[in-house]
Amino acid sequence: MEQIQEIIRERAMQYAEEAFAEHGEEVSEAFHYIMTCRFAARQSGLLALEEIAEDWKEEAEIPLKSLLIGIVLEIVDAPDIDSWEEKACRQIMENGYSGYEWYIANLYVTGCENMYMGVNNTQYYLLCRTMVPERWQEDFDDYWESWTKEAQERKDAQIEDWARYVFQKEAAIRAAFHRRFGEMEPEGLRSILKELPDAILATALAGAGESLRNRFLEQMSAEQKKEIMEEWYRNRNDEYSLRGIEKAMEQMTMAAGLMGAVGKQDF
Repeated sequence: MEQIQEIIRERAMQYAEEAFAEHGEEVSEAFHYIMTCRFAARQSGLLALEEIAEDWKEEAEIPLKSLLIGIVLEIVDAPDIDSWEEKACRQIMENGYSGYEWYIANLYVTGCENMYMGVNNTQYYLLCRTMVPERWQEDFDDYWESWTKEAQERKDAQIEDWARYVFQKEAAIRAAFHRRFGEMEPEGLRSILKELPDAILATALAGAGESLRNRFLEQMSAEQKKEIMEEWYRNRNDEYSLRGIEKAMEQMTMAAGLMGAVGKQDF
């Protein structure tokens, strides 16, 4: 297998000058699609590549399209690197590419190999630069800087969207929780306290406002109040996770809905 890889690398470098001089657009596109794969894999894992590859089948105009899509789909289910890399290399040899196509084929195998192994962007950049003829290295540096900037902007936008979604969801959950139990009569509160485990109650109330928390405490038996207080004490150092509080609040709100405990008119 290593012998086949070496043949592919040698032929790729043999046509590197031709690739950049006469087929610069195709080489740039090939880099673009490999970097797209790397970005998706680093953000969402290798399984994200399957959806990307399926989209590319219909829409994208990619140099050596069938080769790249085939490799990407093989990677998704591959148990190890050798299982897909050997198949890809043999496919390249059997297809009998010519000229600059050898360079792009090698670019795909090398890029996917480093992506699969989790090589960071800096190391991958240095590796790619050794594959670029000297008189085009400055252009490659500009391309890489532009891509890195765009990728970071996309990542920042994703983080911002995620944060906005999380905070909006948290606000909605807390608002629904406080609205439902803030308006509920004591009988309803006592029904909820009997229905749910103390661990869920303690977690949800740990994230509730003080006035609502006190409303619940006033309806607890002395024994239950002691259990809740001890639960809070046990978690005093680790504290409660935001997700844990949200989940507990959702469980309490859902239980209230199922019980029909939505206000004093029910009691």
